[in-house]
Amino acid sequence: MAHVMNLDERVREALREKIIAGELGGGFHLSELKISKEYNVSRTPVREALCALAADGLVEMVPHRGAFVSDVPAHTKEDQTQMFGQFMALAARMTAQKASIDMMMDLETALSFASDASQTKEGFTNALQAMTELFKKTSGSATLNEVISLLERRMDMQTFWANAFTAKQEIQQQISVLLAAMKRQKGDTAEKTMRQIMTLAMGGTPAQEDSTEAPFAAATSTTSATLNN
Repeated sequence: MAHVMNLDERVREALREKIIAGELGGGFHLSELKISKEYNVSRTPVREALCALAADGLVEMVPHRGAFVSDVPAHTKEDQTQMFGQFMALAARMTAQKASIDMMMDLETALSFASDASQTKEGFTNALQAMTELFKKTSGSATLNEVISLLERRMDMQTFWANAFTAKQEIQQQISVLLAAMKRQKGDTAEKTMRQIMTLAMGGTPAQEDSTEAPFAAATSTTSATLNN
């Protein structure tokens, strides 16, 4: 059954979309009174929505002045996108290393759906989003799940995945490699391949694995060991 959002969730997500889309720019004053009138709700759910957005870093609560849209520099947004890709790569590594048979079956279904050459833009986007959700769960790390989810709440994920459609063929080729790595429980290969997928989704050109990536590989291995403990 689909989740039915309550009042504060509806207001929160409506404001989140406007902030992420740039309709409400950095420094914009979020008046509780105006928002409550716009969405025809009391000020209590509006206040709860603003507090939730502040926890996600999208809103700044200023004592005695109210709530304002956070001014997030372009380089910070780019960094968030890059880190989303790196943490997804780590999730793929951890999943390959310890996913159960049932989880692997679910992943195989999701990855096969995403690699279907007949996928429309909407279908492909939905398949990639479903793949992301599965990797978050199957990584087995609540901490990693929380970090990725926080980044998703700060990013325009709909646009991110929609842009990935331009590299559909290349991404689908990498998904086939990823699925094979999962079946063989090859964490290193799964991590590298997911990193390639994320790079393609961001409009970049995947680089060959070389010594320049060694520091990151070592760092993610250390992080993976920490999250597993």
